[in-house]
Amino acid sequence: MVAALLLKLFVPQGPTFDWLKKVPPLKASNLVYIGLRDVDVGEKFLLKEHNIRAFSMFDVDQYGIGEVMKRTEEYLDSSKKGHTPVHLTFDIDALDPFYAPATGTAVRGGLTYREAHFVCEYLSQWDRLVAMDVVEVNPHVCIDAADETAKCATSLIGSALGESILLR
Repeated sequence: MVAALLLKLFVPQGPTFDWLKKVPPLKASNLVYIGLRDVDVGEKFLLKEHNIRAFSMFDVDQYGIGEVMKRTEEYLDSSKKGHTPVHLTFDIDALDPFYAPATGTAVRGGLTYREAHFVCEYLSQWDRLVAMDVVEVNPHVCIDAADETAKCATSLIGSALGESILLR
């Protein structure tokens, strides 16, 4: 889990990671995962031990993506004052591989195309998104679907930047 590095739960040694020593740790209370479905034992332990807010696909199915985003907003607002800036790291393998097959960890049962766009559109309307990266797009894994996955990632970025079906 890359977040473990940013939380400074462990810091690898060596010159490659010297920059980490200069960066303050991310607070676990500022982190929310949405759409988890393939979590190993070590990751489950880190999530529980550090009280990291996480919504699994079970939660998305049970409450709907709209309610999950509302709860995410309430959680982030509950411990902060004012408008907290949000950095979205969108791991493309959060989507079901039907929608984004060119990724390193393709696991069935992920977010739908619409759910993924809802997350991005919600954050855009929330008006706190200050940065975004889309990760795990890997055209070498599924060459036939590389273009499809890249277009999906690009459209998610568009939604996060304010593209919507209707003018708002």
